[in-house]
Amino acid sequence: MKINVRPMKSNDIHSVFLVDQQCFEYNWTIESYESEVNNMLANYLVAEINGEIIGFGGFWAVIDEAQITNIGVLENYRRCGVAQNLLNEMVNQAFMKGCLSMTLEVRVDNKPAIALYEANGFEKSGVRSNYYDNKIDGIIMWRYNLGE
Repeated sequence: MKINVRPMKSNDIHSVFLVDQQCFEYNWTIESYESEVNNMLANYLVAEINGEIIGFGGFWAVIDEAQITNIGVLENYRRCGVAQNLLNEMVNQAFMKGCLSMTLEVRVDNKPAIALYEANGFEKSGVRSNYYDNKIDGIIMWRYNLGE
């Protein structure tokens, strides 16, 4: 299976939104993704197989820090390296933009995502109580020294 990771374009928004709807209980709106395409701080990637978008990821680059906004992969393609490929490219792009560290929040009950981030050098650094719409806590994670 050949996974292609590339920058998101405006004509990808509908497909990204469909992935979002299948991945998350509380979704971004399609307008949110439309505004991200025009946000100079935002960097979004899509993962595709044979031209079909099966995942996406995004981050904001602010001065020397990158904030991951979301990573979503269709269920049939999980545990196949899609999220890892997206994360690798996000880290590379953030570093190329001058970011030295990367942060994110992840649901406390999202064990697969926590394991992915920990395997990639992210460390737990705190908790945001009731961070998600359904009153689930978010774990704050950081990765420092992106160039290493």
